[in-house]
Amino acid sequence: MALSQDRLQALLVSASRTFALNIPMLPSPLVEAVTLGYLLFRNADTIEDAYLWPKERRIAELDRLIEVMSQPRDLALARDFAGRYRDENQIEDPNHIELLRQTPFIMEQLAELPPSYVQVIVEHVTRTARGMQSWVQSHDQLNTLTLLRLKQLDDYCYTVAGIVGEMLTTLFALYSPYIQEARLLYLRTLEIGFAAGLQLTNIIKDSFRDHHEGRHYIPRQYLPLGPNDPSDRIVPILVYAYRHLLQGIEYVLGVPAQEVGIRKFCLIPVVLAGATLDRLLQNRGDLYSGTDVKIARSKVFELLNQTNSVATDNGGIQQLWEQLTRPLAECSQKLAAAQS
Repeated sequence: MALSQDRLQALLVSASRTFALNIPMLPSPLVEAVTLGYLLFRNADTIEDAYLWPKERRIAELDRLIEVMSQPRDLALARDFAGRYRDENQIEDPNHIELLRQTPFIMEQLAELPPSYVQVIVEHVTRTARGMQSWVQSHDQLNTLTLLRLKQLDDYCYTVAGIVGEMLTTLFALYSPYIQEARLLYLRTLEIGFAAGLQLTNIIKDSFRDHHEGRHYIPRQYLPLGPNDPSDRIVPILVYAYRHLLQGIEYVLGVPAQEVGIRKFCLIPVVLAGATLDRLLQNRGDLYSGTDVKIARSKVFELLNQTNSVATDNGGIQQLWEQLTRPLAECSQKLAAAQS
């Protein structure tokens, strides 16, 4: 059986518009490997986020996903897992329910990859699912999660995103003859910050909805006291995410220029996250009023064109980033100066 690229892309589009933009930039077999890895991570995330389920069910369903990953060629096991979601009505996004139902197809496709790629994906999805179980277990009696310190936020971001960064670097090194030991070690120093910066941006952007669903990721001292709070308590967290994204830019610059597809894949989400953070900074008063603060579609296409034109030019990448995030850089400098 050959890989069904059109069907995989359709699942990817339904699961994430952002990653549907950048994953197709990758060369084969990376494009298929990263697509399949993302879809499996998405399934783990859907189970972790199923806030209408009791935490015991979430932990048990993650156990079943881990079992599926432990035997990737056992399609009967995958079908049994998927069958549990045939009549699911407590997960709000129908696309995410459908993706859980498509697990047998995803695992069937996974088996078509080179064995070394399969091993990497299985290992990292399993690690994330086990980490998610620990976070779900820490929910209180009201089935809510509250992080009290930045260290907890860092640990959470490592579980749900940093491990993804580690998987990506490993897959890139498997594929590219240009990523030798010294360069690989350099990318290893940046991979977690790269992925965590994207996750932190999403956490900030979705924090109003997350609070409604019982997930309090941002420590309370950094949150507005209410929708009419004129203070800038949220600014340090915006800067915190920005500083992680700086590692994402360094990661892109560390990818060999010969690997244009990998560079574009990495650069697009970092640039879009930088633009999102800048918009959040400029509209932070709306963040906790329920307003959906996001980049205009026209701006997204403009940024895609810009990233496409500078992907192999380190100076061009740095110039684009500096222009895009200048207000964030100024806030970062002011906070640093206040501490000196």
